[in-house]
Amino acid sequence: MKFVTGFVWIDPRQYVALAQTAEEAGWDGIVLSDHLVHLETIETPYPYADDGQRPWQAADPYPDVWVSIGAMAAVTSRIRFLQGVYIVPLRDVFSLAKSLGTASILSGGRVSLGFGLGWMKDEFELSGQRFDRRGARGEEMLEVMRKLWTGEMVEHHGEFYDFPRLLMS
Repeated sequence: MKFVTGFVWIDPRQYVALAQTAEEAGWDGIVLSDHLVHLETIETPYPYADDGQRPWQAADPYPDVWVSIGAMAAVTSRIRFLQGVYIVPLRDVFSLAKSLGTASILSGGRVSLGFGLGWMKDEFELSGQRFDRRGARGEEMLEVMRKLWTGEMVEHHGEFYDFPRLLMS
């Protein structure tokens, strides 16, 4: 059995001390949540509440998960880091592959990707990404990231990404 705690709506200035305490207490992992912004009004109903309202407030913190993981990994040695969930198709595949790969290397492999597709159409529109094709785009992003993480020259020619031979180190 594994014990994991969620750092949701906690002041991020407390993350480092809380991560150290969680590791000392024997916890196995820390889960972080992800949203880019808090739009004041949204048209997409929150699917996990009967009334469609988000359970968080505008002031509730959603710090960048990769920066947060980097800070916590630097002061811990065993505890794992996950996201519940990271909205993958909302992002640029190259930036995500670089951030996740770097976090994994610097943490000694203690990072997992909590892959999510997202539910808020409004957030996708804000970032210029298509909501209706997020599943297919997310699948192709996984394929691209696996190639990029090989450390070899790779190329990709797909529906959403088309690039010549390159190397991401």
